[in-house]
Amino acid sequence: MKENAKTEVVDVLVVGAGFAGMFLLYNLRKKGFNVVVVEEASGVGGTWYWNRYPGARCDVESVEYSYSFSEDLQQEWNWSSRFSTQPEILSYANHVADKFDLRRHIKFDSRVESIHYSESQNVWTLATLQGEVYNAKYCIMATGTLSAINEPRFKGIDTFKGDWYVTGKWPHEPVDFKGKKVGIIGTGSSAVQAIPVIAPHVESLTVFQRTANYSIPARNHSLTLEEIEKVKDNYSEIRAKARGNRAGIASMEIGPYSALDVSDSDRDLEFKRRWQDGGTNFLAAFNDIGTNADSNEKVADFVRAKIHEVVRDTEVADLLSPTNTIGCKRLCADTDYYETYNRDNVLLVDVNK
Repeated sequence: MKENAKTEVVDVLVVGAGFAGMFLLYNLRKKGFNVVVVEEASGVGGTWYWNRYPGARCDVESVEYSYSFSEDLQQEWNWSSRFSTQPEILSYANHVADKFDLRRHIKFDSRVESIHYSESQNVWTLATLQGEVYNAKYCIMATGTLSAINEPRFKGIDTFKGDWYVTGKWPHEPVDFKGKKVGIIGTGSSAVQAIPVIAPHVESLTVFQRTANYSIPARNHSLTLEEIEKVKDNYSEIRAKARGNRAGIASMEIGPYSALDVSDSDRDLEFKRRWQDGGTNFLAAFNDIGTNADSNEKVADFVRAKIHEVVRDTEVADLLSPTNTIGCKRLCADTDYYETYNRDNVLLVDVNK
């Protein structure tokens, strides 16, 4: 904390101006609280401000990945596709900030240096690296689960002559990969989205994988006017269903049976239907996939078989086929992820070897 820094006193401090932080600001202001939001970035959006890597997209359906506190907002905004891209989600966040006049209560370009709580005074004191100091009775961390990026500490990274990027803190300007040799470390959610988008533009793409992840086709498509109008006519029902459903998602249709209580052919038909529909709703095909190891293995076997159907090289397909439980780690949703490994300029490397 800088000496002689002027202290601003407010009722509530919120750290982070992503979707949670913006809603807190809107709601607390509405209740009459004096609120300041401290945000490291230069704009709103949280993870969608930082994650600008090629292919960045939401894996929750657009019509549900949105605020429900304003019917006017729900009716005026039109999503373009089933699963929104990062630029569209960021545009939505900026629209919300402007519509509800949130920016004047947000301190952008302000990174928190310290937060201390005084038991005797019942006061939180927050200081930023920029020299701002705030006192408040309440302090709420709206930093989310994706705010801390993982920059590699590999030997030699400081002297590497080429360009290197982290998906969680991508440059705002476009990155030109044309004709370059590119390596991607990891095959998690971000890589699953980025790999198919980057591969067609590079001389070669080498993917370094430690642990294979399960991924389901997203089956993304542009929303028709009829689909948009149907959602807007039924938004109240959709929100009510989401609040009572698993993961807070209305479109998550949980099957009524155990995967072991149906015939092999009926189980396979349901898996195929869910696979064709796309998205993470696949894991809700039966009601015990997350609680019964044998049921879980049936689903995992189906996905592994699908990977081998798509990937022509058997050894590569084996490497891409997870051996662990499906659904414990985040299930990915992709567009042409496994198909990308059939390209001549894409190489998969198992870092365990």
